[in-house]
Amino acid sequence: MGPELQGGLIGVVGSTSPSAEEKRQCVEMVSRYAVDGWAIAADPRTPIGRLAALTAETACVRFLAFNRVAQRGGPIVGPSMVGFPAHEVS
Repeated sequence: MGPELQGGLIGVVGSTSPSAEEKRQCVEMVSRYAVDGWAIAADPRTPIGRLAALTAETACVRFLAFNRVAQRGGPIVGPSMVGFPAHEVS
């Protein structure tokens, strides 16, 4: 992986009742990105969000809780917004 693709923030979302396969994919994805220095973002009030938070903590990488961003008035981008281009934050 080139240096231009290392680091950043990856968001984790999932169903409200995740299957064992979805949980396995979550742990694998978070672990893979954590090794490359990515921070993890998820809503820890959801089952997948809690799993992502625990996996990030175990991997000793930064974790951003979506629910804290919402409490502080930050914008929340839902899954329907994934296809839109990202903009830099000033």
